[in-house]
Amino acid sequence: MPLHHYIEQYFQNNPQARQLGVPVENPPIDKRPKVLKIEELQVEVDTHQIPIRVYTPEEKPPLPLFIYFHGGEYVQGDLESNDVSCRLICSLSGVKVIAVDYRLASVHPAPAAFHDCYNVTKWVVEHAKQLGGVATNIMIGGASGGGNLATVVALKSIVTGDFQLAKQVLHYPAVDLDEKIKGSEYQSRELYNARYGLDIAAGHASLKHEDLENRNFISPIHADTKLLAQMPQTLIFTAEYDPLCDEGEMYAEKLKEAGVDVKLVRFDGDIHGFMQRFPGSPDYMRGYDITSEFLIG
Repeated sequence: MPLHHYIEQYFQNNPQARQLGVPVENPPIDKRPKVLKIEELQVEVDTHQIPIRVYTPEEKPPLPLFIYFHGGEYVQGDLESNDVSCRLICSLSGVKVIAVDYRLASVHPAPAAFHDCYNVTKWVVEHAKQLGGVATNIMIGGASGGGNLATVVALKSIVTGDFQLAKQVLHYPAVDLDEKIKGSEYQSRELYNARYGLDIAAGHASLKHEDLENRNFISPIHADTKLLAQMPQTLIFTAEYDPLCDEGEMYAEKLKEAGVDVKLVRFDGDIHGFMQRFPGSPDYMRGYDITSEFLIG
């Protein structure tokens, strides 16, 4: 279907955003979705502290715990950029959401972000009771680069046996960090790269690294089928005009073929990041409703 008029109009008025990206513009605090409580905490690791933000919907523990990694291709984004997303998921689902302020590649090159996300997830599992949850009902998710982080954390946990996750939510994830655009097996890259706010060539370089222990977790779409078969129940969103659309859908298919319970939803007429950047999009709330239903279903 055609690109939603609301989105097309934005790019006509802001042509520079096609390559530079669409900024996240949060409303004032009093206009954001309401939750019962928001806490700012720190997770201690060997060399530094990792800030997290905990969103509590109600005081009725134990609650399911959902760990969320923001997008931004590891080089931008923070707790604020996805604050509205976390508030909406928390309020609609009744799940406690834990947002992670992982280190960005602009200061701490990859795999620093991956280490932060893995360490926080392990910490949440170990401290589930103190957080008002249970270790057997912990879910993970993220958008874009955050979706990559979520699914590689899940993948590595299968290898290490450190913890087991109940579900994963991947909103338009980056799952193949090959930077090839022309001649790529993913036609959506050739069609839509740098046309609607996402330039893979610029972003994927920040996600890649040569850490010998963890480099096999960079592009999860190429993971061994035996590992993929142990992935948790999965929800994947793709957007029709997103250069990452084809690989997200191919990843969903590979997980299904491996025997994983997968729900794939394509949002026609939408672009990458529409759930953070286009609250006027016809599918904006639909995305959060489907996510919330999946988390509590």
